Amino acid sequence: MSQDYQSDRLKKVTDSIDEICNLDDIYDREKASRACVKLYTHIYECFRISASAGPGLIHSLSIDNFRDMLGQDDIDNESNENILQYYKELQCKYKEVFKVLNGGYRYFYNHWLQRQLDTGRPDVYKIDVEIILFFVNVKIHLGDENLIEMMDNTIYTESFQDKFLQTTEDFYRSQEFPSIESNNKMLEYLKLVAEYFDYEINQAKTYLPEQKSTLTTLIVLLETIFFPTDIFNIIVEKLQLLVSDENNYHELAVLFEPIRKLPKLKNELLKLIEIHVNQKAIESISNDLIKKPLLCIEIILNIHGKYLKLIQETFVGDQSFVASFHKVYAKFVNQNPILRRTSNMMTPEEIFARYCDRSLRKRSKAVKNDDWNEKLNNIMIIFNYLNDKYLFMIFYQKMLQERLIYQLSVSKSYEELLISEFKNKCGSEYTKKLEEMFEDIRLSEELTYQFRIDQKNTHGDKISKIYSNNNLEANIFFIDFFSFMVLNSDSWVLSHSSDVLLPDKLKTVYDNFTTFYLSNYVGRKLTLLHRYSEGELQINFTREKCRLQVSTYQMVILLLFNQELTWTFEQIQDKTQIHPKLLLKILSGLLKSDLLISDNPLTVNSRIELAKNFLSNKIRLNINLPSKTEEQKDRYHFTQAAVEERRMFIQAALVRIMKKEQTLKHSLLIQEVIQQLTSRFKPDIYLIETCIEKLIAYEYFQRDPNDNDTLHYLP
Repeated sequence: MSQDYQSDRLKKVTDSIDEICNLDDIYDREKASRACVKLYTHIYECFRISASAGPGLIHSLSIDNFRDMLGQDDIDNESNENILQYYKELQCKYKEVFKVLNGGYRYFYNHWLQRQLDTGRPDVYKIDVEIILFFVNVKIHLGDENLIEMMDNTIYTESFQDKFLQTTEDFYRSQEFPSIESNNKMLEYLKLVAEYFDYEINQAKTYLPEQKSTLTTLIVLLETIFFPTDIFNIIVEKLQLLVSDENNYHELAVLFEPIRKLPKLKNELLKLIEIHVNQKAIESISNDLIKKPLLCIEIILNIHGKYLKLIQETFVGDQSFVASFHKVYAKFVNQNPILRRTSNMMTPEEIFARYCDRSLRKRSKAVKNDDWNEKLNNIMIIFNYLNDKYLFMIFYQKMLQERLIYQLSVSKSYEELLISEFKNKCGSEYTKKLEEMFEDIRLSEELTYQFRIDQKNTHGDKISKIYSNNNLEANIFFIDFFSFMVLNSDSWVLSHSSDVLLPDKLKTVYDNFTTFYLSNYVGRKLTLLHRYSEGELQINFTREKCRLQVSTYQMVILLLFNQELTWTFEQIQDKTQIHPKLLLKILSGLLKSDLLISDNPLTVNSRIELAKNFLSNKIRLNINLPSKTEEQKDRYHFTQAAVEERRMFIQAALVRIMKKEQTLKHSLLIQEVIQQLTSRFKPDIYLIETCIEKLIAYEYFQRDPNDNDTLHYLP
């Protein structure tokens, strides 16, 4: 074949490539397929004619030839408005053309290159098309960002960033802005600046590379141009005045519309709001409220409702302002120094627990469903902000058990509804003991009923002899005056009571119930808690009948005066077997109620008499009131129980973490414990370290002999 014929075939290859590049719709599969088949046919013809056609084909398939065909020089004819669209279309063409190039090289490789390599030609080399195409595809699919990453920072900064920022600055420096002397002008200024800022940043986000800091630098530049020091100070002073004037937040709301688009001013306004809300919250707890901690909770709730509504209305529910309010309010609830000195060593958790207790006790104002729903919402508002929810639960449990034991709860359904809310917030483990307490009360009611039926069915007309009463009808129903509570020691925090010698009637009932209970629950042990037992006595020696609500200890002492009107301290102690120190406290309380009279001061040698002239203006008189000393002891007892239980939680978390990790740094172990327990309470680092040392002593962990800061778990 002639050289001219070969040149003609090479020209047809070039013409086929030109045809592909100039397709009206390069994505039309049918047209593109026909053009590619024609190209491959011409390539095949070149190889069939002559084995020396390879170099000419390589030139025809070169990327430089493709670039010329794509018409990249036409960029000079494009207007500024169309330049981005032009680049986009050009990139799409490149993508498709590279597919053609890939196909041509593959065909070239299969029909010519491999034969040349097999014959041992030294001037022919294999090109790995896959590697080339990988780089090309990365560029096409991921865009120019990868090239920007590889680009030298100096080149990027000098060639683009510096010029871009300078052009931006020159443009905005040349613009005219209204004066901010009056309120209307300030609003006009902020609206114009917000419009410029919003447009510039939104546009920049579409084309500036995320890997570079150009966007951040642009924001700082715009803020410097729009808010020089003098203008910025004037605006901030105006915002301070508006924030302090709570009755004129309408103007602040109008200014906020443009400010929300300006980060620098928005952050400054956030700070002003935080300072204002915190200051007003602290000022609301006046000196006359310091001794009324429960009323403080009502004030705190009012603050929450007032300022949250104000922020939602003024700042249109902007999440950054709402989140800022929650942060300030949480700090106020948990760290307010005024609230912390409202009572002797009472923490916010204890004060809040007392607030809940007051709301759930009988004679509470929240007796209607609507009132209770509002009260429930208020309780959950404060609860959600408490940092140490575990400490709150310790005090709440203490007060709940008082309401249950002494039947002081305003409503069982209210109690259970609140516990359900706690459970939804903190999980079932958080309220497990509370639910078990209610279950114990329910079972106790059933036990009491079953015991009464058992006594009447078992003893019948002999019950009068058993309970030592001459009135048969009264004896049959004598047992109905008794109720029993069997409380699981794992769920109730109850201190052991001092022993007392019960009167025969009471002892008989107790012994019979013990026999009945143990016959149904084998292997259990009952311990009588006199401190938490109570009863009623009726006074018959006065003109006006009166019922006394008394503790078991008070009852035992007062019943002695049915036998004698005068007793010595020593005789009472001998008859009741009450510990002398406890007896002294109980008698002192009875003397203060004017039921008994004695020498002053009361000593172990005193004689105590019944006050025959006792008068009371109440039909029912409660003299079973805890002393302040007992309350302080209870608080100490519960606090110690809380510390001990926290220690157990920490130790369990430590063992659980180390068992999983096997080896861990001391600091990382502490961080992991804090992270796991934060939902319950904020563990004290010193307490964590104490627990670690204890577990090392118990041989759960050991320190690394070469690194004292590394711990190993011992299986």
